[in-house]
Amino acid sequence: MNIAHIIETALIIAAAFLVGAILGYVIRCLFFRPAPAPVAQKPKPAAAPKPAASAPAAAKPAAPKPAAPKPDVQPAKAVAEPQPKPEPAKAPMAEPDGKPIPLSGPRGGKKDDLKRIKGIGPKIENTLNELGIYHFDQIAQWSDKTVEWIDNYLSFKGRIERENWISQAKKLAKGEETAFSKRVDKGEVPSSKK
Repeated sequence: MNIAHIIETALIIAAAFLVGAILGYVIRCLFFRPAPAPVAQKPKPAAAPKPAASAPAAAKPAAPKPAAPKPDVQPAKAVAEPQPKPEPAKAPMAEPDGKPIPLSGPRGGKKDDLKRIKGIGPKIENTLNELGIYHFDQIAQWSDKTVEWIDNYLSFKGRIERENWISQAKKLAKGEETAFSKRVDKGEVPSSKK
């Protein structure tokens, strides 16, 4: 067999397949149409029974049908319930190089007071906010690469580890206090005042 004969045979088989597929489609459309879905008709309301002409005038009216039970709806509460603390973010907190993935703004419109962490004053807090870091749980989830990236960005060289920012942030994220955060809350730390 030569190559031209093989190509010719392949073309004939492909043409036969196409013709068969088209014929099969046409036959299916003509003879095997799906039955139309039945249209749901609205039930006609039952006609009210006509009173009998010979019924006595003092007959009791029929007892009313019991009303369908109403759903259990509670009235709106006048006192607003306290809002639960937002859940810590579950998304990755840093890029592969360690740079923290920023939030576009504080969750719920309210940022944590990062100055409650020993070693973070107003200037560093502003810098962290500019990086999209607003919450204790963000700092609590920093990896070694993220600590290294922040150290280099802030020119700290080990300060984050020396002052245990991550362990402090973990406690504060859980709603606990540290010795330093208690002093800040009492106003005893001048650099942490608002």
